[in-house]
Amino acid sequence: MDPVSLIIAVPLVLVMLYLMVRLPLAIMGNLRTGYQFRQRLAASLEQLRLARMLGYLGIDRSAYLHEQPAVDIQKHMQRCADCDAKPTCDQVLDQGGPAEVEPLGFCNNIEDLKTLRPPRSSG
Repeated sequence: MDPVSLIIAVPLVLVMLYLMVRLPLAIMGNLRTGYQFRQRLAASLEQLRLARMLGYLGIDRSAYLHEQPAVDIQKHMQRCADCDAKPTCDQVLDQGGPAEVEPLGFCNNIEDLKTLRPPRSSG
């Protein structure tokens, strides 16, 4: 191997070795950060009526947090926090009963949440 090739090959090998070590570490760091972000989002969700509304509509909270974009979840949470119909929401959620959507017209998130509901069984 001539000296010029060696001068070019050594830095390339060193860069490749660096990337082979650094890339998995960066991926693991990003996964850990994402997990912590979702955990904080879940904790914030539990502080709002939105968490109860998800249960009322039969939407699994874990699936909601996992499948929905964080931007949409934060938008739903902000709408819930800013809602003026909290007493009405509490009344409806405290009644339990069938999860009908019609009486939920007061909810700022109902249009989005309707699309997330699991299909109802006809049996």
